[in-house]
Amino acid sequence: MIRTRIAPSPSGFLHIGTAKTALYNWLFARKNNGTFILRLEDTDAERTDEQFVQGMCEGFKWLGIDWDEGPPFGDVSEKGNYGPYRQSQRKELYQKIAYQLLEKGKAYKCFCSKESLESYKDEAGNLYYPGFCRNLTPEQIREKGDAPYVLRFRVPEGETVIEDLIQGTVRFNNSQYDDFVILRANGDPVFHLAVVVDDIYMKITHIIRGDDHLTNTPRHVMLFNALNAPLPKHAHHPLVLDEQGRKYSKRLHGANVLDWRDDGYVPEAIVNYVALLGWTSEEENREFFTLPELIQYFSIERIGKSPARFDRRKLEWLNGLHIRHLSPEDLRNRLIPILEKNGFDTSTKSKEWLTKLAHICQEKLPTLNRIVFLSDFFFNEVEAYEPEAEAKLWKSPQQIIVYFEKIQDKLSQIELWEHDSLKKAYEECCAELNVKFGALVNPSRLALTGKSVGPGFFELTELLGKEVTLNRLNRAIEYLKAKEAKS
Repeated sequence: MIRTRIAPSPSGFLHIGTAKTALYNWLFARKNNGTFILRLEDTDAERTDEQFVQGMCEGFKWLGIDWDEGPPFGDVSEKGNYGPYRQSQRKELYQKIAYQLLEKGKAYKCFCSKESLESYKDEAGNLYYPGFCRNLTPEQIREKGDAPYVLRFRVPEGETVIEDLIQGTVRFNNSQYDDFVILRANGDPVFHLAVVVDDIYMKITHIIRGDDHLTNTPRHVMLFNALNAPLPKHAHHPLVLDEQGRKYSKRLHGANVLDWRDDGYVPEAIVNYVALLGWTSEEENREFFTLPELIQYFSIERIGKSPARFDRRKLEWLNGLHIRHLSPEDLRNRLIPILEKNGFDTSTKSKEWLTKLAHICQEKLPTLNRIVFLSDFFFNEVEAYEPEAEAKLWKSPQQIIVYFEKIQDKLSQIELWEHDSLKKAYEECCAELNVKFGALVNPSRLALTGKSVGPGFFELTELLGKEVTLNRLNRAIEYLKAKEAKS
C-alpha cells in the first residue's frame, strides 16, 4: 500500500512551496487509495513554535488536505498506528538507532569541538569534517573518558545512485560528502537521521519533495542502506518561483498560504493553481480542475523538471472561475463572515435574501473580499456619489431630475416588486421620455448605490426593495435640486 507524507518543520508559517509538496503527496496517495501522513519535524526546540504548528495544520485544513495519520490538532486527536507524529516525542528511538549504527561500525564517536573545526572548509566555503576521529582505536576512545562527543555516520566509498521518478537517474560521488553528524552531544538527533528513521518506521513508500532536497538524498539513501531498510521511491519536484523568477521568499505577501484566505481567495482555486506549478494535465491547455478531478488526473509522470513562476493574475482568473463554480448557497456561507467582519449586520437579512445577494454578485467576484464593494449599499445608506460618475451621468441635473421623477412615479405603482416588472417599468419610461435604456438605468444605478458599477441593476433593485429604492431616488432628486440652486 502506498504511504506518502509531508514533514514540515514548524519554525514558520505554511509556505506556498510546502503546500505544493503536501498537495502532490496527498494527490498521489488519494489517486492510489493510499495513506497520507502529517509528521512534524520539531526536534529543533529553539526554532519550533506552537503557533506555527497551529498555523500549518490550519493551512492544510483550509486547503482541504486532510491527513490519515498525524498529530492531534484542535478537536482532532492523534490518529494512526505509527506515532507519535512529532519528532520531539521520538528521541529515544533515534538514539537507539544511532547507537545501533555505532555498534555495527557504521557510525563513530567524534570528540572534536565545534571551534576546532571552524577553519576546515570545502571549495564552496562550507564547513567540512576532515575525519580526525574516524579511525580512533578503542584504547584512544577510552582515554577520552567522559569527554563530550557526537556520533558521525561513516560515509562509505563509491557512489550513490538515485532513481528519481521526476529527475531520472542522478549519480553522486560519495567523496563529496563528509562523515555527517547523526546525534549531537546532548543526545538530540540531526535531521538526516530522524527523517530516515521516521520514514522506515512509518513504512513510507514514496518520498515526494522539493528538488532543493535532492543533494540531501544521498545521505538518506546511505542511512537506509546502513539500516538494511527498504528504500522508498523518490520524486523531487521543482520549486515555486516568485513573479520575478526568484525563489519565493518568506517575506513576500502570499508566501504564507493563509494570506490568500485573508485576501478572499477560495481554497479550491489555490489548490488548482498550486497543482499547476509543476504538473500538467494530459488534456492540452486545460487549467481548471476541481479537487476530485485533480485526484483523478494527477500522476508523478506529468510533473516537469523546470520550476514554475507564480502568476497572480492567472491565480485571480482561476479564483473567479472557482467562485462561479460554487452553488449560491455555498457562496453565501463563505461571504457572510466577510460581510460581518466589515461591519455589515447580516442578521437583519433572511437566508433567502443573502443567497440572492451571493447569486447576483457571483459573476462580478474575482475574490470573495470584493463583496464588500459590491454590496455595502445594501447595508448602509448611500452617503456620497462617485465624483467621476456624477460628473458624467448627472451632468444635466434638471434633465436627470425629470427622469428620476418619472421613473419614481412608475415604480411606486408596481405591486409585485421583482426583476421583470422593474425592467418593464424602465422600458416604458424610456419610451415615454424617448431616451435610450442606459440613459435612465446608469444614472439610476448611481442614485441607488452611489457607484457606476456593480451587480445587475434590476437584480440589485429587487433586493433593495421598494421603500429603499424610492427613498434613494428621492434623496438623489433633492441632492440634484440643491446642487442646481447653488449653480
